[in-house]
Amino acid sequence: MQSYYVLFLLALLGALVVAAAATPLVRLLAVRWGAIDVPGERKIHVSPIPRLGGLAIWTAVWVAALVAVRLLPTDRRLTPSSSLPELGAVFAAATVILLVGMTDDRRGEMRPFTKLVFQFVACMILVAFGIRVSVFGTYWLDLPLTILWVLGLTNALNLLDNMDGLSAGATAIAAAFFFLLAVLNGQVLVALLAAALVGACLGFLIYNYNPASIFMGDTGSLTLGFMLAVLGMKLQIHNSTRLSFVIAALVLGVPIFDTAFVVWRRLTEGRRVMQGAKDHVSHRLVILGLDQKQAVWALYGASFLGGFAALLASQGDRWFVLTVMAPVVLGVIGASAFLAKVPTTSRRYERSP
Repeated sequence: MQSYYVLFLLALLGALVVAAAATPLVRLLAVRWGAIDVPGERKIHVSPIPRLGGLAIWTAVWVAALVAVRLLPTDRRLTPSSSLPELGAVFAAATVILLVGMTDDRRGEMRPFTKLVFQFVACMILVAFGIRVSVFGTYWLDLPLTILWVLGLTNALNLLDNMDGLSAGATAIAAAFFFLLAVLNGQVLVALLAAALVGACLGFLIYNYNPASIFMGDTGSLTLGFMLAVLGMKLQIHNSTRLSFVIAALVLGVPIFDTAFVVWRRLTEGRRVMQGAKDHVSHRLVILGLDQKQAVWALYGASFLGGFAALLASQGDRWFVLTVMAPVVLGVIGASAFLAKVPTTSRRYERSP
């Protein structure tokens, strides 16, 4: 596996450079196309900010990943023939997600149901090439879980994109842990894709960190969520599909928790789930006294802890995983109870779907 480290580094640095170089160009393109997020009463920024930044992220990921794959030596033990068609399926499906996000960022007219339809199409492309969750070992039970996993995470990152640098940074951390887990388990292509995703997010963060000069928009947040869902499904820990699913969920704990928490609170308060409001975890941290940067870094820290717990759990058997999960579950319950008491406003908030 050590012979591949140069390619991993190439994928990461290549994606970082491409994203850093492409983002200013995408920003100009967004201005030309009118893909601008204009400030208003229900938004947190005070000046017009171009969106569409996800196009730079998508370009960086795939340029770096495809070049690195091209440089892979022929080794059927690590790069079986089935992997390349799967990579093509991921590329095609991610492109569908990209186009959906770009359309919404440019026109802002796409209905949530329409987005879900195209996300479902992208998910079915993956399923057609054998990329799916395998928890129950029965196709007709694993299929709905696959759909829930892909659509849920795709939109979870979209919901998490409510403060400058939050989604990009959280994705970089999660992808970094997916990279480590893939390396430890001999998954070269998964490691390459994860490394490229880390680099692309870091390159984009140069411009998206507070104060952001460009937003990733749905083009980016939907794409990042989709790519993380794919990495989670492809991760294999000790050849145990059930264990792998739990490990992936730990890595993606922050977007999963934020989405589940917001849905729970809106339902219990009698509000519509799709009604945007300043009630996400990040907003509650600001209400508690943190500024935006501190709130984002607090969630970066939570992302790191989730990834570290996943890395720790991956080193043992199922009983060890349960041992690691026990304090995680208690922490989630405690955080939910504490954050639920933080007063928020139910006023619509467009930067937080």
